[in-house]
Amino acid sequence: MTNPENTTMTTTNEGGKGLTEYEAKIYDRSIRLWGVDAQAKLRQSKVLFIGINGLMSEIIKNVVLAGVDSITLVDDHIITTADLSAHLFINEDSVGKVISSESVFAISELNPLVTIDVYDKEIETIDDQFIKNYTIVVISDKNLNNVSKVNSLCRKNNVSFMFSHSFGLKGLFFSDLNEFKYFTKTTTEPPKTETHISIFKSFKESMGYDWSKTNNRTPLPFFALSTLYQFEEKHNRVPDNISDSDLSELKSIINSSIEKFNLKNTDSNKYFDETKDLLNKINIEISPVCAIVGGIVGAEIIKIITQNMQVLNNFFFYDGVKGTGLVEQF
Repeated sequence: MTNPENTTMTTTNEGGKGLTEYEAKIYDRSIRLWGVDAQAKLRQSKVLFIGINGLMSEIIKNVVLAGVDSITLVDDHIITTADLSAHLFINEDSVGKVISSESVFAISELNPLVTIDVYDKEIETIDDQFIKNYTIVVISDKNLNNVSKVNSLCRKNNVSFMFSHSFGLKGLFFSDLNEFKYFTKTTTEPPKTETHISIFKSFKESMGYDWSKTNNRTPLPFFALSTLYQFEEKHNRVPDNISDSDLSELKSIINSSIEKFNLKNTDSNKYFDETKDLLNKINIEISPVCAIVGGIVGAEIIKIITQNMQVLNNFFFYDGVKGTGLVEQF
């Protein structure tokens, strides 16, 4: 998909690349919101999306409308009727087709200036050569071992990384930007540019966080996520929510963590119930939850690319029952 031809440059950013007059006109409202330099950075960015579920469709919508240069979709999932409940880009006629390629037309209608590529790729085949082509990688996958693998590749190649998923009325995202640098301007005259640096942990590091350092405010999904990760790291698969042996092993993982971090044994059932709840709802997407979490993730991606304000570090948890969101750093 090619952009309209227009070679007149209206402005340049620090990298020497800028916007054409046509782009400046199309993105006029965005430029008024976050500035021409930020928009120029967006127009140079390439975003890789892995796992094109309902939540990801909301994230993609926000990123494409913001005006990135290109996006790549990776997901060979065959669409079923269960996928239709919260997805923006597919309909009843899409059932039986590959979700990534089926999403292209609807995405292109949002912003024809954005180039869309589709790769029929297994997550296991993603490597350094593929990852390093992108500004940021966003994944939504129920197998947390896959999440950790892609995160490791991103860290190795200094590519920003985000993971997001929804579980019924709950949703979350995790970000690892390695060493993230962002810039703000002072209110003094003349204004000065200040440089800030935020340090992030990997997904694997965060999943090994010391539970004894948490408190009553810590969202229960964190403990459940850590438990599921330990299982999936060992078996390279998602636990079966109706398998007695899998559930028994999850219970054992929780008890081992409680003993390791010197926590109360009475908390075991609480952590186990939350782990089962997330596992039972791992494939359930609800439109309002996807819209809320997807909107927040989309905003974070824009901040990451433009580097013009502080980002959330490193977990965000949304509870649709309470209507609350919480940022935690693990």
